[in-house]
This record gives sequence, structure tokens and C-alpha cells, in this order.
Amino acid sequence: MISGGELRKRLIEEGLNETYKCVHCGFCLPTCPTYRATWDETDSPRGRIYLVKALLTGRIQPTESLLEHLDRCVICRRCETACPSGVMYSKIIEAAYAYLGDKLTNYGYPWHVRTGFKLIESPTIIKLALSVSSSLPGIPEHMKGFARSRDEEKLDYVLGRVFKPPVGKPTRGRVLLFVTNSCVAWQSHTHLVYATIRVLVWNGFEVIVPREFKCCGAPYMHMGNFNKALELAKYNIDVLNKYANEYGIDYLVVPDSGGCQAQWLEYEKLLGINIGLRQKIVNTLQLLDKAGLVGELGPVKMRISIQHSCHLMNVAKAHDSVTKIISKIPGLEIKGLETADICCGAGMMYPDRHPDIADRIIRPKVDELIKLKSDALILESVTCKAHWANTLRKYNINNIKLMYPTELLDLSYMAGTNPGYRDLIKY
Repeated sequence: MISGGELRKRLIEEGLNETYKCVHCGFCLPTCPTYRATWDETDSPRGRIYLVKALLTGRIQPTESLLEHLDRCVICRRCETACPSGVMYSKIIEAAYAYLGDKLTNYGYPWHVRTGFKLIESPTIIKLALSVSSSLPGIPEHMKGFARSRDEEKLDYVLGRVFKPPVGKPTRGRVLLFVTNSCVAWQSHTHLVYATIRVLVWNGFEVIVPREFKCCGAPYMHMGNFNKALELAKYNIDVLNKYANEYGIDYLVVPDSGGCQAQWLEYEKLLGINIGLRQKIVNTLQLLDKAGLVGELGPVKMRISIQHSCHLMNVAKAHDSVTKIISKIPGLEIKGLETADICCGAGMMYPDRHPDIADRIIRPKVDELIKLKSDALILESVTCKAHWANTLRKYNINNIKLMYPTELLDLSYMAGTNPGYRDLIKY
């Protein structure tokens, strides 16, 4: 396996090469959430490319100001979709992380985040941390919310189990579900896990939920801990291969977590391998869009808006599948957010690192949502939901429901004539 040092060297080389592709046209500027929030050129992709190129070629030193502007990037990768030259901006910012190492990580991430990623290596430690986090000073409110909503027992109930389609329903495929009890997100979103299993099983998929999976590695990658990110990538691929060899697996399904899915999609690049993995990594509704829906969708009378996950849109390219499936649900009135394709400011613990900018990014979206009089906002990522929940709580807005696409589809199936659906697995 490639080492962290080798990966670091490769990332710096690839990132520097990528900086020379930028023609400084500025097409990326209106797509960048931090530039739209600060109107500062050094908080734009173009400005950061100038800075990283100067850093990697030795023309500038890693000053406090440089670290601040690089750390302000949310790494949403929206700029990549707007670039006429095809600049892979993510390679450039990864090169900065590789070059700066702990200088950048220690600058941006608050103590509770840095400490957490050093300590959390097992479900037991996660449970202990969650049990005391609500009373610790300095812990953000939305992270306390994770603790309050945890339900590891219900998650543990599905781990290691196989869920088959009802008797009489043909099996259309076999999938692995990527969830893990070594991640706080899944311990606090077991309702989403259950909804995902119901929806997939009803649509004819045998669902295997391994107990062995660990964190996808995205947080470690973004913090510059390349050894840990590589270790987790190799480990999770080994788990996938084990089940593929034993059962024959058609897809790995990542339930409504764009960041996790994006990290899985990067595994081959990180490890320098080509095993056809990317074609097997899908979001729940992405798979159902490929396969076609089975069963009756019942009416859900609700006015909704959709905020796309940056990684689901810009990396996995699966956001259209979500919209297509949701649009099939009768009774919905879909009111489009003008900025649905612009980051909400949630990624990479951004609300903890830069709360003021995160608020400036999301506040116009909140105002737009209120004007649309939406009953619910559909979110495609657990980190997005945490940021939105905290923001709505902050502004005392309690009449907008936050839901995942799979939850909405699950609700529609429950409203339809689908005998036995509710009994597939009860939350």
C-alpha cells in the first residue's frame, strides 16, 4: 500500500501542476460560497490558486494571513464544474494541506475537533464522548444535538444482518449498506438507516449491513492525516471485497451522505489502484433511479425545497437522480431554491471553524426558504442537516422540517397501498 509520505509527495506534485492550468478567467467566482460571503479575492478559488502556487514554488511563506484564507475554503468543489479549463481545484487545495501539514490543521480546527479525531477510534469511545459532550464547555450546540439524538442500540440491531425482499417479490440485486457504529453521524441517524433498508428491500434489493465498516476517512484526509485516511480506505475496501467474494455484491449504497460517498469515490485515486470501484458506489436514490421504482407511491401533501449536497452534486454527480425520484411523489409542491447548487457552508466542520462566514453563507438561503413558504427542506447530507438545524434553531425558525430524500420516499411508500411495507423493519 502507498504510504502517507508517498501520497503527500504525489499530492504536492499533482497540485502544483494543476495550478498552471488556471487561466484566471474568474468564471469560478460566482460559484464560490466564501467569495460570495466576503467579496475578498483571496477567499475565491482563483485567489487561492495564486496563493498555493506561490507557496509551493517558495515565493511566499505560510503566514497567518495565508493560513486563514486557505482554511476558509469549504472544499465544496463547485468551482470545478464552472471552470472552462477543467482545473481540478481539489487537487490544488489538497496540495496545500499536504505541504503545510499540521500548520494548516492546527490553525483551523478547534480543540474539540482535533482532540476528537485523535481519540475516536472505537464505538466505545464514541459512546463515552457523546454521553458527556452535552455538558462540556465550548462544544457547539449542533454537536450536542448529535449526542442527544444518538441511538446506538437501534443501529446495533441492524449491523451484521441481511434483509431480504418480501416473499413473492423478485430480487433485483444485492447491495452492501455503508453505515458504521464508529461514526457519530450514523449513531444519530438510525431513522435514516431504517428508512433506507425499507426502501431498498421493497424495491427488490437484498441489503447486507456489515458490522465491520469504519469511518470513510474523509475527516482525516481533510485534516492532512494521510496515513489514517489511507489505512481506512484500504480497510474498507478489504471489507467490501470480503463480502463481494462471499455474496456477490452489485453495489455499495451510501445513505444520503454526500461526503462519505465522495470519499469512497476517491479511494482508487488515493491508493493508486484501479479495481472498477467507482461504478459500484451509489446513493440510495441514485440506485433506484437506475433500477426503476417498484410499488405505489402514496401522496405526501407538502411544499418542499431541495438543497443539494456539494459532494453528491460536484463529485458523485447524483443530485439529478434525487430530484427525479422525489418529483415522482404525488402531492408534493416543489419550490426551487435559486442557490440550491451553492454550498450551505456545512462541510469540513466549517460552522465550528468559521461560524461568522458559515452564517453569512447560509442566511440568504434561509431568507429565500421563508419567502417560498416551504414546509420542508430536503437535504442530501448529514453534515448539511446539522448546519441547517443549528441555524434554524439560532433564528427561532421552527416551522420548517428538515428531511433526507430517502425519508421522503419512505413516507410516500407508507402512504401508498403497499401491504407489509411498514412491517419490513420498524424503528
